[in-house]
Amino acid sequence: MRARFRYGIGAGVLLLVPRLALAHERFIKHDMKRHLQDGFFLQQAGKPFGMDPNMVQIGLLVTLVLSGFFFVWFLRETLDEFLRYKVLASLRGGLQRGLHNLASFVMDKPVRSAWFYAAGEWSVILFLRSPALVLMYSATNDSLVMPSYPLEPSSALYFKFLQVFLAILILTQTLLPLCGAIVIGTWFYLFRWGPLVAIDALPVVTAGILYAMSPWQSHKLAITRLNAEQTRWVRIVLGFGFFVLGWAKIYNHDLTIGVADNYPQIMNDPLVGFFAFGTNPSLRRETWVMSFGLAEVMSGFMLMTGIFTRVWGGIMLWVFTKLMLVDFGWDEIPHIYPIGAVLAVITSNHLRAEFHPLERIERGMRSGAHVQRFALVAAASVAIAFLTVMPMLYALTFTDRSMLRQ
Repeated sequence: MRARFRYGIGAGVLLLVPRLALAHERFIKHDMKRHLQDGFFLQQAGKPFGMDPNMVQIGLLVTLVLSGFFFVWFLRETLDEFLRYKVLASLRGGLQRGLHNLASFVMDKPVRSAWFYAAGEWSVILFLRSPALVLMYSATNDSLVMPSYPLEPSSALYFKFLQVFLAILILTQTLLPLCGAIVIGTWFYLFRWGPLVAIDALPVVTAGILYAMSPWQSHKLAITRLNAEQTRWVRIVLGFGFFVLGWAKIYNHDLTIGVADNYPQIMNDPLVGFFAFGTNPSLRRETWVMSFGLAEVMSGFMLMTGIFTRVWGGIMLWVFTKLMLVDFGWDEIPHIYPIGAVLAVITSNHLRAEFHPLERIERGMRSGAHVQRFALVAAASVAIAFLTVMPMLYALTFTDRSMLRQ
């Protein structure tokens, strides 16, 4: 696989040498109606750790929610035993099977059901071929891979035909490793316009990974399932992409609030509102940006580490679908990338978390020492959540955003 990734970098750069124009601009309206109070996001003299109290409050609330999910996750086997032997044991028939499948779904365990297996096959087919739809849409809109990155007129014709050719390869499932090389190489090429552009396109890499891990004779195979390794890599890359995107939304807060100013309905998200609960009403726009970014950080981190993957994947699936079909429309058709990837992951029966050492310790303490076991799980959950949120939030208060307005 490493050799394919190295090939991907080289192949993509060779194919994409001509220059893009205005790649940093988005088709989504993002003109600010009113400037934010920039000092809210920066160091403030006389405040604890130099951070605005509202920022600290939001960060600690996100930490608390993360801690709760981690605590329940590490004790899920105990909860599963209670559910099976105390609740489901007294039930029979379809109700028992339905509740058992629901519990297995929530706890990321294999779901033994014909409909779930069929949904998994359909999801992988969608994930495998959906990039072709975006490529063709981009080709008709003089863009590269995503409508957010317009092509330079002098080379637009060449790249439009190249994207249609790549889309045909994907739709016919032909030479998928080459398709993966081109997709991944294209993503590396986007660093030419800075890390924020590449971060915005990270979800595209999930499809490239699946292609790169496919056999060269892919056109002869019916690829309808992800194996354990493919599931893990797609989950980690997709989760990491949205984890970084969340921090980028806070760092580039003017762009974030600019989108909200033009689409005010997106400010009514209940999870974001929960994180901003109790903050200063005069800082509503600033606290919304902070809450919105940290909600994405939390979702991405949970997906990346494999903690309640299906629960958070389901939440992200709803958000992406709503943004594409209701809020933004066809200009955000690239959301079909994460929609396909999330569907393929949550319908996989190969899910596992990334905290194996801690889970082994917790498993070894189940026969006794319950107080110590709960104390260990609680301390570990709080530590992981705190280190995920607060240090980076603190570090961002020292960053200079002035160059983003040039």
